[in-house]
Amino acid sequence: MKKVIVIPARMQSTRLPGKPLIKINGVTILERVHKKCEKVLDKKRIFIATESQEIVDFCKKKNLNCINTGKANTALDRIGKFSYHVDSDIYINVQGDEPVINIKDIKKIIKCSSYYKNSVLFGKAACDKKTFYDYSKAKVVVDSNNRVLYTSRAGIPLNIKGKFVKAFKAVWIYSLPKKIIRKYLSNAQGKLEFLEQNEVVRFLEMGINTYAIDLSGNSWAVDEKKDLSVIKKIISKK
Repeated sequence: MKKVIVIPARMQSTRLPGKPLIKINGVTILERVHKKCEKVLDKKRIFIATESQEIVDFCKKKNLNCINTGKANTALDRIGKFSYHVDSDIYINVQGDEPVINIKDIKKIIKCSSYYKNSVLFGKAACDKKTFYDYSKAKVVVDSNNRVLYTSRAGIPLNIKGKFVKAFKAVWIYSLPKKIIRKYLSNAQGKLEFLEQNEVVRFLEMGINTYAIDLSGNSWAVDEKKDLSVIKKIISKK
């Protein structure tokens, strides 16, 4: 099965504008993500998908594969549009704001994608109490077969007293079969997706089988300005 890695990125981030090209210790966030992916797949099979001319120009300068998809409502919509530019059986989505992503996690999603070739697949990892109450980080609830029941930025699940006991955080490395991501693109944003501002919820509203498998999750996404200091600490330790 043909598989490619797609890194969606745009400059107009709501919470942190210009995020992909912010430099951390002299290297942009986008470059750091790409370099991680290069340790998993050949550079020819790694693409950046964007609507921002600044990113297109940056990729040309750095000799990185880049597709201008035009505007897209979500990163997953962008991958849906990308699928009409570059044909593949499965699209592996690595988020463009994960500069310290674990290479083993990407490899595991790629390996398992053949087994989940007719379903959406992403990762999950143990969630501590601080992350549980951090609304910038999504949580996920699964059944005994790892099928996703729901995912939310809110702290779920809670015990009967409304307190944290045990939970999983979502790790946004996706495996997306071509037919499913194109179907996703053709469906409008649902009420729950709009309410949660969590794009994966659309799959659940569409009734698409979606699974979350265990990953290390020892990464950190740059969602807000406060995350930059966390990333710097992680990099300095390594």
